[in-house]
Amino acid sequence: MSVKFSVMITGMYPMDAYVGWAQKIEHYGFDELHIADDLIFRPAWPILTLIGANTSRIRLGPAIVTPQVAHPAYHAANLVALDELTGGRAICGVGRGGFNPMLGITNPKKPIKMLREAHELMQRMISGSREPYEGEFFSATSDLFFQFDVLRRDIPVFIGTWGPQMAMMAGKVASGFKADCTWSPSYLAHLRDQFFKGAEAENRDPSKLDVIVGPLCSLSRDRDAAIDHIKGMLALLQPMLAPMPANEGIPEDEIQGAFEAFQAGDVEKAKSMVSDRAVRAFSVSGTAADAIPQIEEMLAAGATHIAFGPPLGPDFDEALDIIAKDILPHFSKLREH
Repeated sequence: MSVKFSVMITGMYPMDAYVGWAQKIEHYGFDELHIADDLIFRPAWPILTLIGANTSRIRLGPAIVTPQVAHPAYHAANLVALDELTGGRAICGVGRGGFNPMLGITNPKKPIKMLREAHELMQRMISGSREPYEGEFFSATSDLFFQFDVLRRDIPVFIGTWGPQMAMMAGKVASGFKADCTWSPSYLAHLRDQFFKGAEAENRDPSKLDVIVGPLCSLSRDRDAAIDHIKGMLALLQPMLAPMPANEGIPEDEIQGAFEAFQAGDVEKAKSMVSDRAVRAFSVSGTAADAIPQIEEMLAAGATHIAFGPPLGPDFDEALDIIAKDILPHFSKLREH
């Protein structure tokens, strides 16, 4: 089994920070660099343009974009332009979007069908098809096609999800799926099984598809500092991670209490309400010695690709060094691809 290791960065940082980090990540030999496209931060496409113009090897793309914000044809246009800029290094994830409630979308209609249509329409645009597309959520006439040269007609587009039914749909159509904020081996194994069912239903070979797990990450040589740092992020994010907290047995009052304290500005109280169980379920946190056996468990549960997610650690550069110098060498034999 060949395993990939990647990094995801959010758009929370100044624009002049990304090129240096991307070049360092590329130098360290990571396979991919994912940029989050969160509504509350800087958008992914401008950051990716900067990075793409200043790197030469690493694959890169947004993880994830959502059709709730922009039409799939628009996302596809940005993707093929990024692929042209980078000489064929672009990848992309598409999903429902974790910040949809901020758009007033609290009970989405037929989300699996909506996302499948979005993926199909993106693939139609990338492939150069001029067939009309008429879906329940998205449409395109025969006049909608890219009137410029597209470098690649097979750019990988994966599905971002932590839902079992969405994972099954991803197995039917996508290059893979990515489960962000997931670090439970049993839950990942369940998602993988559903993903494989979808692939097998369409006579696709699951071994050729990507099972990406993107845990929150807080690594440091100071274990206590790393755990304290991730608890602040979990206090904010846990309400958005359904159904995973319930699956892990984390009480709703614990989740809401931490969130409300965080929103009220009492960050220390919020952190105190985030359990060690939550830290373990949704993040890889602590030292390299903590992380290595956890990564081994996730690989045994079916992951083929580990994408270390935000915030990476109390000190971003220290955390990146820990991953590259203390963790990745342990898995060098699995990275021969």
